[in-house]
Amino acid sequence: MLSNKLRGYIGGFFGSILPLFVLAHFTHHVITAIAAPLLPLIRSSFSLSYTQSGVLLSAFTMAYGVGHLPAGWLSGRISPVLMIFIGIAGVAIAGVMFGLAPTFALLVVANALIGLTGSGYHPAASYLISRVARPEQRGSALGVHVMGGSASHFLAPLIAGGIAAAVGWRGTYVALSVPTLCLGLALVVLLHRAAVKRGISKAETLSGQERKRGTRFWVWLFCFLALSTLSGALVGSMIGFVPLLLVDFHGIREETAASLQAVIFSGGFWVAPLAGHLSDRVGKLPLFYAACAIVVPTIYFLPRVTMGAGLYILLILTGIFVFTRMPISESFLFAHAPARQRSTLLGVYFLGSSVGGGVFTPIIGWLIDRSGFSFSFAMIALAVTVLVVVCGAILYLLRGEAAHTETPPVSAASGGKQSQG
Repeated sequence: MLSNKLRGYIGGFFGSILPLFVLAHFTHHVITAIAAPLLPLIRSSFSLSYTQSGVLLSAFTMAYGVGHLPAGWLSGRISPVLMIFIGIAGVAIAGVMFGLAPTFALLVVANALIGLTGSGYHPAASYLISRVARPEQRGSALGVHVMGGSASHFLAPLIAGGIAAAVGWRGTYVALSVPTLCLGLALVVLLHRAAVKRGISKAETLSGQERKRGTRFWVWLFCFLALSTLSGALVGSMIGFVPLLLVDFHGIREETAASLQAVIFSGGFWVAPLAGHLSDRVGKLPLFYAACAIVVPTIYFLPRVTMGAGLYILLILTGIFVFTRMPISESFLFAHAPARQRSTLLGVYFLGSSVGGGVFTPIIGWLIDRSGFSFSFAMIALAVTVLVVVCGAILYLLRGEAAHTETPPVSAASGGKQSQG
C-alpha cells in the first residue's frame, strides 16, 4: 500500500495545474528536439561541413536565446499564457517551413524562426510555476516540469528516427509539426482556463517597497547566472555533435545515432524531479557543483571510449548534468531575484544558455573540422573546469550577499505536500 505521504504527493500533483505544464512542455519541445538527431541526414542532403552543421544548429539557439529576453520581460507584464501559446504554435508552424525548405539558407532561416517563436515558452512557464508553487517546493515543481521537456527529447529522437527511415527528414518535420500544433492549441485552452480559475492568468501585481540590492549582491547573482548559462551552453553545444560523433567516430548508422541521443535525455525522467527535490532540502549550489564535477570527465572521455557500456554510461552522466542544472537554476533565480525582476532574470537565464550555445556551436564545429573530436571535447571540458573554479570562487567570497534572500529548506517534519496551486 502507498504511504500517506506518497498519496499526498500524487494527489497534490494531479489536483494541481502542474500536469498541464508538463504536457505543454512536452509539446513545445517535439520539434526543437529533432534537429540534432536528424543532423546526419540533413548534412547528407546538403553536403554540409561540420562548421555549416554548427551554423545550422546555432541559428536556432541564437534566435531562441535572443527571444528569451523580451519574452521574460513580457511574461511579467502581459498574459504569460499568451507567451506559452506563441511558444508552442509558432514552433509547429516554423517546423513545417523547415521541412519544406529547398536551400540551406532557407533551412537556416526556418530554424531561426523555430527558435524565435519558441522563446516565448520557458520564461512564461517557469514564472507561472514558481508563482503557484510553495516556496519550499519550488525546486520540486520545476523539476517535475522539466520531465515534460525531457520526455520530448527522449521520445522525439526515437520517433523521428523511425519516421525518417520511412519518409526522410523532411517528411519527419511535417509529420510531427501538424499534430504538435493541434495538441498545443488544445493544451493552451485548458491551461488558460486553469490559470484563470487560480487567478494567475495575468501578470503579477506588485506593490510595496522592496529592499534595495547593492552592487555586491548583483555581482553575486550574475556570477551564478554566468556559471549556469555558460556551463549549460558548453555542454548543450557538445550534445549537438554527439550524433555526428556516433556516426563518424563509432561507425553507427545515421538513424541509430539519432535514436541513441535519447539516452542523454532519459535522465530527465528521474534526474530533474530528484534534483529539484534535493535542492529544496540540501541546497542548490552544492548540488550544482557536484553535477559539474561529474560532467567534466564525462565530456573528456566521450570520444575516447569504444562502443559499449562505457559509452552508454557517459551519455547518461551527460544527462544527469543537464537535468540537475535546470530546476536548480530556475528555482535559485526566482528565490533570490527581487520580485520586480524575476521574470526578466528568467529571460536573461534562458537567453544566456541559448545565445551561448549559438556562439559555442559553430566554434566547436570549427575545432572538430581542424583538430578532431578528442581535442575539441577536451577543450570543452577545460572550459567548464575554468568556469566552475572562477565563478565558484567569486560565489564563495560573496556568499554573505545571499543572506535573507532565499526561503529556507523545508524540514522533513513539515511533510511538504505538493501545492494545490
